[in-house]
Amino acid sequence: METTARGDVPKTLQTIAYISIPKSADLEFLLWDLQDAIAAYAQISGTALPHPVDLEADDAGSVAGTADGIVFAVEDAPNDEAMAPIEQVLDRFGGAGTRAYVVVQADIGGLERAHGLVVRLRAACDLRGLSWCGGVVACTGSGFAALRHSPRMGLLRRPFSEAMDKLVGAVRMGCSVEHAQRLGGGNAEDVDADGMACAEPAVPVPIWRGVLKHLGARTQSII
Repeated sequence: METTARGDVPKTLQTIAYISIPKSADLEFLLWDLQDAIAAYAQISGTALPHPVDLEADDAGSVAGTADGIVFAVEDAPNDEAMAPIEQVLDRFGGAGTRAYVVVQADIGGLERAHGLVVRLRAACDLRGLSWCGGVVACTGSGFAALRHSPRMGLLRRPFSEAMDKLVGAVRMGCSVEHAQRLGGGNAEDVDADGMACAEPAVPVPIWRGVLKHLGARTQSII
């Protein structure tokens, strides 16, 4: 008899914890974009918006049961030093059956490196009884936050926005990214075996890096 993974069973998420490790402008921007899109779709559909959980406001003890879902924004460094703070947070959710999603910021062409981190993250979630639900690998390279004021569906941000919207659908349905695509009639073939939707720039790499460098320098000059 075929069994259904917990991440493939839709569940309305009432509370979500959003965490970036490490703290960086790029990761914060990726999480902001996700939350902004979730809020926009909730407003359009007239549905309730999941309440964000502030883990830093709690003590360092267990927060099992306080969040139905958790979204990590992380850099693609699949080593013990990078995993340690992530695992410390995961330990606080152990055994709760919390839906676990991840946004990985990778370098351009860095899918293989990012895959190594995703495999470790998935294993860490499985070990602690969390429901792995996949996420997004954004191959942006550094400096992506410089596009904060660019159109979300413009040439530069569109590939990443489309991938992020797959994650939005999964969070809103409370299931895995792959299952959300199937339920919504989307293209699940774009989701890999670990449940990740991947995105890379739509313009040549030299142009992409040049634009981010220019916009980043412009932002610093305004500050």
